[in-house]
Amino acid sequence: MKIAITGTGGRVGAALAAYFSRRGDVVIELNRQAMDLRDLSSLPPILGACDFDVLINPAALSSPDDCEKNPGLAYLVNTQAPAAMAECCARRGKQFIHFSTDYVFGGEMPIRPNESDETLPVNVYGRSKRDGEIAALQACPEALVMRVSWVFGAEKPAFVEQIAQKIIAGHELEAVADKWSIPTWMTDLCEWTGLLSDEKISGIVHACHGGEPVSWHGLAVAVQELLENRGLIPERRAIAAKLLRDIDAFIARRPVHTAMDNARLCSLLPTPAASWCEALGQWFAGSHFSLRG
Repeated sequence: MKIAITGTGGRVGAALAAYFSRRGDVVIELNRQAMDLRDLSSLPPILGACDFDVLINPAALSSPDDCEKNPGLAYLVNTQAPAAMAECCARRGKQFIHFSTDYVFGGEMPIRPNESDETLPVNVYGRSKRDGEIAALQACPEALVMRVSWVFGAEKPAFVEQIAQKIIAGHELEAVADKWSIPTWMTDLCEWTGLLSDEKISGIVHACHGGEPVSWHGLAVAVQELLENRGLIPERRAIAAKLLRDIDAFIARRPVHTAMDNARLCSLLPTPAASWCEALGQWFAGSHFSLRG
């Protein structure tokens, strides 16, 4: 298969490119230098000249605060560009896979919404991604939208890797304790993408693990427990619990409860997705070399 992937300079795009290359597919990397999603008029000719079977779009303006400061750019990259890509795929009869986010949900109540539940995003990032989902599926009804949350285990560090390094280094520790979602292991996310692509699944899928929702603080506690159990730190230390309202650096409002129901994903897999705790342990078991560095 020939797989074109946008955003290969980013965390998810780079991991997907590496996964499909290992799998033996021909990977066409559409990083920003090859295809700038901010230049909407350039997308049709670039994609028209590109020989692919599947187009995967994890590229996005993903900082909620950057989106809040520049909503025009957010809608250009997160809504209009996916629509243009979906139109190209529909016209050529190619598969389109678009990545979205748990931030499309309002998060007011501690529930696990499924793919058909109302979204009601609370910030520009969430609204632009929600509108991108709608636009992509309208342009290409056979497209697949994969909503993901709190990805860890990629080459580029995210919260899990960052807090692990801080714990090992003995730095002062703090994490937000009043926002909940589900961490997702990049290795499994890549495998799910490959399987759903092979099966030509369409519509929306919540691509996340199972298990009880966890806060960033709870996730930090789980990481520290793994570090102690495996002898990488002598003992656990206190992790200060912060509240969202105490984070002065945040410009955009954050949704509080965005853990998603993954029943549809599990029904499409050979075996149901693991809990995030199991996935975290599996990632950790193979990560000692990087955590010691």
